Amino acid sequence: MQSNFPSPRLALWMAMVAAWPLQGLAAAGRVQFATGEVQLRRGADASAAVKGTEVENGDVILTGAAGRAQIRFSDGGLVALYPDSQFTVTRYADAGDPAQDHFAVNLLRGGMRAITGLIGKRDPRNYKVTTPTAVVGIRGSAFLIGFNAQGELVVSGEQDEIEVCTEAGCVGVKAGESVRVVSSSQLPLYTHTRALLPLPPPPVPFAVGEQIDGGARQAPAPTAPTPVPPPPPPAPAPPAPTPSVPVPAPDPYNPPYIPPPPPPTTGTTPTAPPTTRPPVTTTPTTPPVTTAPTPTTPPVTTTPPVTRPPIVTLPPIVRPIILLPPVPVPPPPPIIR
Repeated sequence: MQSNFPSPRLALWMAMVAAWPLQGLAAAGRVQFATGEVQLRRGADASAAVKGTEVENGDVILTGAAGRAQIRFSDGGLVALYPDSQFTVTRYADAGDPAQDHFAVNLLRGGMRAITGLIGKRDPRNYKVTTPTAVVGIRGSAFLIGFNAQGELVVSGEQDEIEVCTEAGCVGVKAGESVRVVSSSQLPLYTHTRALLPLPPPPVPFAVGEQIDGGARQAPAPTAPTPVPPPPPPAPAPPAPTPSVPVPAPDPYNPPYIPPPPPPTTGTTPTAPPTTRPPVTTTPTTPPVTTAPTPTTPPVTTTPPVTRPPIVTLPPIVRPIILLPPVPVPPPPPIIR
């Protein structure tokens, strides 16, 4: 029986082509979002990257000062590029087998945020992001890479854990932590770390003196009752007005009686007793000096005080009041008409 194929070799070649996996011929991913200036370079050709543009191995994607792009890969992974970025798909293979999978990309400048797909979940060792100073591997599923104004690489973990390696070694970066790569010959430096254990939320409401009871529950500590201040004393009532008593006017004819002053006592004025000082005993060191007697002055005769006569006040003169009988008034004369 004669075969319809020209030669057995051609038939074998066509069978091998039919059995070749379609993943090797499919694109690595597609641009699902692009804004601003976004360019795709493939070899010597360059074109604008728009939504739906296919991305293959060896493609370079450039974003301008206001350009942004998102690439969805065939394994479900996502890469978002920031402005002024240069991103290269170095080697990509989604064979469904950890031994043949590859996700190797290169970030020369700018920044990117990545969410890993099935390639990184099947074997994290197959997922690598290479930069001029460090290589970023994954142990989780989300991270952020970018260059700061000084040209230093900054890597932040967003979910689970990633690994940042330089020539000096590797450090782990957990979610909420960040490292800064100064050079390829130094270990990355932590710029932000998080607490290992989450802090418990504060009780609501929170009061000073709360304690933990035996059942590991918060119980308020006993506090003394607040004393109630006593009510203020009532205001004193205003004093009742005192009725004024009229003061009688002085009578010029009957002045008030003023008793005479007591007579002065005659005699000497008592004087204070003299103060006696104790004798002062002195040790004679020099011979006594003889002084001339001081002439005594005659006593001064003092004039006795003048005694004023007592003041005699006469009793008031009482004048009798004479009441005269009323004088009768004669009736008026009759009126003659």
